Amino acid sequence: MELLFNHAGDFGQGVLVTLGLVVYGFLGSIILGTILAALKTSPIRVARAVSSCYILVFRNIPLPVQMVLFVFGLPQLDIQFSLYSSAAIALVLYTAPFVAETIRSGLNTVDRGELEASMALGFAPMTSMRLLVLPQALATVVRPLGNVYITMVKNTSVAALVGVAELTFLTDKLAVDEASPFLIFAGSAICYLVLGLAVGRLGAALDRKVAFSR
Repeated sequence: MELLFNHAGDFGQGVLVTLGLVVYGFLGSIILGTILAALKTSPIRVARAVSSCYILVFRNIPLPVQMVLFVFGLPQLDIQFSLYSSAAIALVLYTAPFVAETIRSGLNTVDRGELEASMALGFAPMTSMRLLVLPQALATVVRPLGNVYITMVKNTSVAALVGVAELTFLTDKLAVDEASPFLIFAGSAICYLVLGLAVGRLGAALDRKVAFSR
């Protein structure tokens, strides 16, 4: 245990980088996922086709493959991002389809008559979706979304593949330096466990709050 305490600062640094990826991944994927879900339930055929195509492609290509292609492929097109930014964007692009499908399941629980009634009262379709339908849909899928984001916390470890100094990357480096992989990775596992539990607790608390408000 002394070894873990001696490297508490290194673990803390890795956790902070991982938390940054989680925050960017959450914000980006909830925005993109909501847009994709709205497009997939749109009456416009082209919008549904674009959303379905995106979800089909990005949900079925493994994150490590997407991450490597994004980080090392875009420079071939003279598009440059930092490693950290590239990892965050790849995480968003990969997580958004899962968020979209979860939100879409929530949209299907909202009576279509409510949308039609609001439009009959003179509200634009997008206004009705934003103010009436989406809040109700999101309130029904808080816990499933929490599960998606718990998975995303674990998926941040893929950023180690492209050299981002997050928790897994630093853990691997420490394990080599200290020649004690079992103990070092056990410490990393505890950190991921705490992060996952924190996200789960947050989701459960939010679910209780919206359930009460409903």
